[in-house]
Amino acid sequence: MGHELLRYRPEHYLEALYQLGDGVSLSELAKAVGVKPSTARKMVLYLQGEGLVVYKGRRGIWLTEAGRARVEYLNKVHKALAEFFKIIGVEEELAESEAEKLEHLIDPRVVERLIAVADLLRGLTALCKR
Repeated sequence: MGHELLRYRPEHYLEALYQLGDGVSLSELAKAVGVKPSTARKMVLYLQGEGLVVYKGRRGIWLTEAGRARVEYLNKVHKALAEFFKIIGVEEELAESEAEKLEHLIDPRVVERLIAVADLLRGLTALCKR
């Protein structure tokens, strides 16, 4: 899957809304995501139906608590993946790029195991440096 396709994922819209802040306009969101306003509107209506955003027409778009929680979870997953990749020797730019792709696909149980392994590896690295 190419990185270009990520802009069409619902999570990408949520992340953009999180970064832009509450009350963002549809045109601002469309610009941030790199799509036409009509495409962004369809996704916003979908996200509203899922209970992740509130869309008030010209007054703007707001993340709900569930939407905010989803983005915060994705940020946690991204951080865990990128950190794990860096620990095993993947260069930072590639680690971040791969984490961005995988954060939307990986099962939460796998994330928890990755965090545990990363913690273990960090501990071992600290011991070896002594």
